[in-house]
Amino acid sequence: MRAIWSGHITFGLISIPVGVYSAIETAERVSFRLLHRKDMAPIQYRKVCSEEGIEVPNDEIVKGYETSKNKYSIVEKEELEEVGEKLGEGDRSIDVLQFVEFGALNPLSFEKPYYLAPMKGGEKAYGVLRDALIDANRVGITRFYLRTKPLLAALIPGKKALSLEVLRPFDELRDPGSLPIPASQKKSAEVKMARLLIDQLSTEEWDPTAHPNEYRQALQKLLASKRKFAVQAPARGKKKGEENVVDLMEALRQSVSKAGVRPKAKKAASKRGAA
Repeated sequence: MRAIWSGHITFGLISIPVGVYSAIETAERVSFRLLHRKDMAPIQYRKVCSEEGIEVPNDEIVKGYETSKNKYSIVEKEELEEVGEKLGEGDRSIDVLQFVEFGALNPLSFEKPYYLAPMKGGEKAYGVLRDALIDANRVGITRFYLRTKPLLAALIPGKKALSLEVLRPFDELRDPGSLPIPASQKKSAEVKMARLLIDQLSTEEWDPTAHPNEYRQALQKLLASKRKFAVQAPARGKKKGEENVVDLMEALRQSVSKAGVRPKAKKAASKRGAA
């Protein structure tokens, strides 16, 4: 995998150089291309004016924001660039704003996952942060810039890697209050029986490999039986030192001290002995 972004995880006086990697393997998805049955040529999509019925060149296309039904405000490219300039590009850091229990997050807010891997000089601090988060059963709420946009993301520890889950803005989630949902039940006999069934079906860990994508497997079996033929691909355009690492234990001590939390003497002594 190749990093799509590089920077630092920062919290307290700790700065950990990391690379950000996509966690999604899009090559595993089964996708289709539309073809003309007559000559098996790929179908192309053109930008056509709905009023005149003619193809419109890119330099005559502008962006419009729908303010009300069929009413738009035009936003020029220069205006969008100005908004980006005002926001800035950030300082290539993943700033930890706070730590919370994983259960405090709404999974409906999860939008896109990434992996984090340490870069040169950050291996030890990366491992310490991962293990400390697992031990505390916490995740970090972070802010970082990706492609000039500021994003909120959850820093989630795994057995091997730290991951970064981009979070949707809270106002994009609909309020379920208007749904026909029954009120909470008291501990009735039915609720107790349902709890018993849940306990019987519960396991310590979930194994995703035990639940493969059956639809994808069926499609792959179908495609394997099909005749293959060549399709001419459309022309495509072209695309575009070592970190200064402070002493990790000392930085952790100073960060804890600045946060107003002092470790107990016995624990501090044992950590010094371990170091």
